[in-house]
Amino acid sequence: MRRVSTRIYPILGIALVLMALLSCASPDTSTVRQPSQTSHPARATATVVPKPIGLSIQDTRFYSQGRAITLVGVNRSSLEYSCTGDDHLTLADFQAMRQWGANVVRLPTSSEFWANAGGACPAYRETVQRVVANARAAHLFVILDLQWSAPFDLPADRTRGGVQCPMPDTGKDLAMWKDIATLYRNDTGVVFDLYGEPYDITWSTWLNGATITEGCYIIGGPSLAKEKGTYQAIGMRELVRQVRAIAADNVIIVAGITWGYDLSGILSGFAIEGRNIVFDSHPFNYGNKQPGDWYRAFGHTATRYPVIVGEFGSYDCGTSYIEQAISYFNSHHISWLSWSWQTGACSGPSLLSDWSGKPSVPYGSFIQRQMLAVAAANS
Repeated sequence: MRRVSTRIYPILGIALVLMALLSCASPDTSTVRQPSQTSHPARATATVVPKPIGLSIQDTRFYSQGRAITLVGVNRSSLEYSCTGDDHLTLADFQAMRQWGANVVRLPTSSEFWANAGGACPAYRETVQRVVANARAAHLFVILDLQWSAPFDLPADRTRGGVQCPMPDTGKDLAMWKDIATLYRNDTGVVFDLYGEPYDITWSTWLNGATITEGCYIIGGPSLAKEKGTYQAIGMRELVRQVRAIAADNVIIVAGITWGYDLSGILSGFAIEGRNIVFDSHPFNYGNKQPGDWYRAFGHTATRYPVIVGEFGSYDCGTSYIEQAISYFNSHHISWLSWSWQTGACSGPSLLSDWSGKPSVPYGSFIQRQMLAVAAANS
């Protein structure tokens, strides 16, 4: 679990690195049909739309355009708690991420807003699609993450985007993923992160679903306050099946238990088998998520299955924890995304000192250097 109180929550050759980066997620124009020199002058030639650069999984690695790459990037929140998102989801914002060496951005979202419950958020779907288009235009891969939901459908959910529940539900959450799978099944540069942070559940519930009776946390409210109720959770295996029935090729990310951190059950009979499936861990500098536990929690799993770290960070905004983390990820070929692309107080923790893309110091500047180094290795 990440802290949520602020969630409303000697680099030479950088230019060469960035030039190489532009080929990573840009449209593939190799299939564009060229007019025949022998064609009749008046005959119209067919226009072939370039196929977007996509992602796939081979063994335990991400692949794009026939070669293994490491995904490195940032989380850009606001669409989970704001119907319109904030003012920093433009093409220029995503281009600034690209200049840091990022090749991917993760966007947490809300199924409550997507459902437009009570007619309170009618433009949300168009907003999400516009933001995704901006990120793709900046040559970034996009991870869409379902973060907040509202299985109890209370009026307050409609303005705050819902609550954070132990597991996705069989109602709005499943419906949203069917819609998104339909929208993006022809662009495998868009990745589906089915549920950001499952918590307070067993591995059996994670895999198979169950009735959830403990309620859901109200984010941004009084400490540990919960929205009470009971709902039916869909298991990750069934959710993967339903999404895969619509989108045959997109990479699907499935986070572990304990707020998306623990993947140990994957090697104990709870793996979801299939093509282009990746398991997700979220290490933050809490006492129970220190380096000595990483092999148990996700490093061992990464020796047999693809693993991504969809979120990580340090709430003191220092570099000791993240330096160890990034070294560990890189040595195990684990892709990683830092939390988070925002300005403000350290408690975010924040990568930026201002929205132009200037990094915070030392936290953001350290991560920026590490991303540029991975980008150079990818090129």
